[in-house]
This record gives sequence, structure tokens and C-alpha cells, in this order.
Amino acid sequence: MVLSYFLIIQTLISIAVQGTRPIVSLFADSQGISVSVIGILVSAYAFFPMLFAVKAGKWLDAYGARHMCLLGSIGLLVSVLIPIIIPIVPTLFFSQLLMGFSQICCLISLQKTVGNLPGNQDNLIAMFSLTGSLGELIGPLASGFGYEYVGFRFTFAMAAVIVGIVLISCLLVPIKFWKSALASRIEKAGNKTSSWKMLKHVNLRKALIISGLVLYSKDLFVAYFPVLGTGVGMNASSIGIVLSLVAASSIGVRLIQFRLLQIFGRGKILTSTLIISGLSFMLLNVSDFPVLYGLIAVFLGIGLGLGQPLSLAYAMKVSPLDKQGEVLGLRLTFNRSSQFVSPFFFGAVGRIAGVSAIFMVSGIVLLLGAFFTRLQKVENGNAHDSMSDLSFSSRDEKERLAKKTN
Repeated sequence: MVLSYFLIIQTLISIAVQGTRPIVSLFADSQGISVSVIGILVSAYAFFPMLFAVKAGKWLDAYGARHMCLLGSIGLLVSVLIPIIIPIVPTLFFSQLLMGFSQICCLISLQKTVGNLPGNQDNLIAMFSLTGSLGELIGPLASGFGYEYVGFRFTFAMAAVIVGIVLISCLLVPIKFWKSALASRIEKAGNKTSSWKMLKHVNLRKALIISGLVLYSKDLFVAYFPVLGTGVGMNASSIGIVLSLVAASSIGVRLIQFRLLQIFGRGKILTSTLIISGLSFMLLNVSDFPVLYGLIAVFLGIGLGLGQPLSLAYAMKVSPLDKQGEVLGLRLTFNRSSQFVSPFFFGAVGRIAGVSAIFMVSGIVLLLGAFFTRLQKVENGNAHDSMSDLSFSSRDEKERLAKKTN
């Protein structure tokens, strides 16, 4: 019951954010904005999170998940209301800047809360990620049809209503639900280790890089596929369907995530996600047939669907409870850095060689990433063991608490 509250909130946030982001690209393209400027506009979403994600994580550890989620919800509401009032490209830059920071305040709050609820952590994170994919499925589909048949303001008005529901939900959910019984009873470790020193852990560092590669790839597809689709004659609703297929296949593969983890192990799966995603990007240049785009989107969703929850669960497994906010912030710093830098690079590629070249180059980057970020003997049960120099692990804390309780 407690879990369902946070899964619903995460789904609504995902619908609002993922529903508006492709519309930003479509609207900017309709205004005659160049591909490179669209790239800058897309990267604005990741600018503040790239700079302040670790700081936001520290605020989370200090002030609690409920306060951070409320702050993020208010920011999200403002970010979708501004373009309704003034629907021009400059206000979209402000909207994306504010939306990016507000969304991470909500995201890390929900991640930490759900990740520390009773139960198998991989399963909890899989369910949390699955609801995010559900939002990615519904959001672009609804906004694509809304934009095509009603207009720009209507799609952002839908998002404003959804975010308003999120804000009310955050106020109504009982305060005691915002932290697990375990987390509320753990004494602060007083560990002042810098978050960045955790990067000495090779596998954690690689997992964070994989997370960044996966997320920038997803953003790249959301940002530039509408431009590619428009160029071959697809309408906004068809583009929304293709984007939703990515989310639909992500949902499907996350349903069997735990079983795949048991069979193949975390390291092999994370490497495979990059290989499948890289090949899918490169195949976008084979044909401009919409049905083929839909098939490629399914495989892209399979590749991108597992990278995020597995890297998230791993990051939480190896971090102490009193520093989980910082570690989640560190992970988001990697994610948003890749989201911020990649549009500049790929925007330049698109300006020189066309939109199709963006996907080809991105595919090559992902395949190279698969080679250089192979994890070293990652085991599900003892992922934290090599982090012993970074204070005690979450599992150690649980054992201490159990002994203390008994």
C-alpha cells in the first residue's frame, strides 16, 4: 500500500515531463529553429542538475524526501505554466532549465524512499523504473495527439493539471510514509567522506557511466527523432506512437528484469544494454519506413530499459543510508552531464552531416561504451564488499539494526 503511493506519484511526474519534452523540439522546429539551437534547448533541461545534483542529494539527506518532493513539484508546476502564458522559444529555455532541476528534486526523493522500503531492493527499483516507463509510454502518446489536434498550449495545460495532482498528492501522503522504518531508526554515521571519492570504486564508476550513456541516448532519441520523423513525412501523432513504443518495450523487459538478473548477472546485462541500444541507433539510417522505425524503437526500449534500474539499484546497494542522497545526486550528475554535453556535440554533428548522422555517431559511442565499461565480476549479493573503505554499507546497517532490535 505504501509503495503504491510513490509509484503513482512517479508515474504522474513521468507523464508530465516526458509528455512535454518532445513537444518542445516539435514547437521549436515549427518556429524555424535550427537543429543546433534545438540541441542547446534540449541540453538546458540538464544544465542545473549537472551542477547541483550532488547538492540536492545532500539537501535530501538533511531535510527529508517529503520537503524535497514538494519543492520539486512546485518548480515543475511553474515550469509548465510559463510556456502556456508566453508560448515562445525563449520561455522554453527558462521552462527547461527549471523543469530539469525540479524533476531531480522529486526523482531522488522518490528513489531514496522506495529503495529503502521493506523488500528486495532490485524488485523495488524495477517497479519504480517500470512506473517511469509507463509515464514515458503515456506522455508522448497523449501529447503527440494533443499537439497535433489541439495545439501547443493544450499539451502544456495537460501537464500542468497532472503536476497539480502530484503536488496535492505529496501534501496528502502521510509524513511517516516518506521514510522507511529502517531509515528512520538508523543513527547518523557522521561520515564526511566526499561523494567524489566514491568514484575510486571501479564498478560503481562504470555503472554511473553506463547510466549516463543510457540516459543521454534516451534523451537524444526523444529530442531528435521528432525532427527525423518530420523530415520523412511523419505527423506528430505517429512520432508520439514511436516514442511510446520505446517506453512500452522498456516496461516489458523490466517485468522480467529480476529473472534476467538471476540468469545472466548485472555486469553482462548492463553491457548488453549498450550493445542493443547502439545497434538500434545505427539501424535508424537503414530505412525511413515508419513501421521499421517502430520495430527499432522496440529494440531500443529493450536496450535502454534495463540500464537505468540496474545501475540505480547497484548505486544504492553500495552506499550507506546516511549518504544515499549524495550518491543518487552523484549518479544524476553523471546522467545530466551526459544529457547536457551530448546535444552540443550531436547538434554540431547534425548541422554538419544531417540528423541521420546523429544517430549513427551515437550508436558508435554506445558500442565503444559497451567495450570500455564492462563490470568486473559483479555479484548481486556482495556488491558492497569492495566499498568497505567508504563507511559501512546499507546491508551492514541493516544487520546492526536487526541485532540492536533483537
